[in-house]
Amino acid sequence: MKLINFTFFAFLALNLLESRALADASCDFDGDGKSEIAIVNLGADGRYNWSAFHPATGNSTQIIQSFGTPNSKLIPGNWLESDEAIAAIVDPVDTNAGNRATWTVKYLDNGKLETYSKNLGRSGDIIINGGDYDGNGVTDSLILKQTTGKLGLRVNYFLSNYNGNNLGTERLYKALGTPFRDRNFFFSPDGNSDYLAVLRSGKRTSSILKLKPFTDTPSVIKIGSLPANIQGPIALKEGSGHPDLLVFYEVIKGQTHFIIKNNSGKTVIDKTTHAVGQVLVGDYLPDTGYELAIKTTNDFYLLNPITNKELFVAAPSGQVVSCVGNISID
Repeated sequence: MKLINFTFFAFLALNLLESRALADASCDFDGDGKSEIAIVNLGADGRYNWSAFHPATGNSTQIIQSFGTPNSKLIPGNWLESDEAIAAIVDPVDTNAGNRATWTVKYLDNGKLETYSKNLGRSGDIIINGGDYDGNGVTDSLILKQTTGKLGLRVNYFLSNYNGNNLGTERLYKALGTPFRDRNFFFSPDGNSDYLAVLRSGKRTSSILKLKPFTDTPSVIKIGSLPANIQGPIALKEGSGHPDLLVFYEVIKGQTHFIIKNNSGKTVIDKTTHAVGQVLVGDYLPDTGYELAIKTTNDFYLLNPITNKELFVAAPSGQVVSCVGNISID
């Protein structure tokens, strides 16, 4: 089954295709090995129409029409197969579905639109998405349960062999850090598989707790002091076997200030740009490693922080959808 991939945020450069980490969600809608940016526009029917924007060429390709509404949470990812990015929507809790949220994924297969749906998550839960926790190349989702303060792990629950309400592997972990205060995210400290991590911000110093897949003891990375209004971290990938860098950023006087740290907590890049807007990360350009993309009012500013290569690309109209992040189920 071949998916037409679509995403906004991560396409692997051709020279990295054979060395990508299993944990790397491609967000590649058309299967060309390059990241696209997911753009949604509200149609006349009150539902979203999806397009894949290619920053390297400036072209857009329509992917799916009439999928998701402003009440839906939109999440692209490799939900069915490795290296095949598709769209998922999470609708608010439906009392007719046993008080669980409804997840629906759609993909295109030779022009035929197919749909998978499941009920997962309850009111108040936080969904942490964007990682491959078990290393099989398929995006996994973790639920931070409001009622227990624990992380409920459900793996591969959209696979084609889905059977009824079977959610696949399910396991509860004690929540890392302080539930609903600290920032939960995925990143790969070895470049091969994703770890669940939590940023714990302190007044004098901050740290990251990381949990190796299917183990119970987290380890700590000291990352020093961070500005009070800092955003992130976002994983910045450099290829298989190379640990992800961690991108933090803040807006200061009309500029975006980036602080990028390595797996030891050391600042390796401290850079300020004149562009301000939504920050994305992906492998948009045919050079080494991932790029930062900032969605400004009229364009995307692309920057490779390792090579310092930069590019401005005119942005199409519409709402940009991130492939990675945390969402709350209403």
